[in-house]
Amino acid sequence: MFRFEPGSYQTPSGFIPALACYKINKNKQEIFDYILTNINAVELTEQKAVESAEKSLNRAFQKRQKTGNDNDVAQSLKLDGFIKVDNPQFAKG
Repeated sequence: MFRFEPGSYQTPSGFIPALACYKINKNKQEIFDYILTNINAVELTEQKAVESAEKSLNRAFQKRQKTGNDNDVAQSLKLDGFIKVDNPQFAKG
């Protein structure tokens, strides 16, 4: 099982929508797995980037709800332009 957390990833030109993916193990512990970003959707504010990520995620889960196929989540996010980030860097805060 997985859980996605909408967010943003800052770039020199602005903010891009991001989705952190967590695996949920049999003990119901969440373990960070990977990040998806949409590098083609640069926003001027962090809020707009997060909203964009939320919209894409909602669309993906609506599609899965209609079809019952978990793979439709990945396909929908891919069609929206999301790709996996290799070696993500996190801001310290």
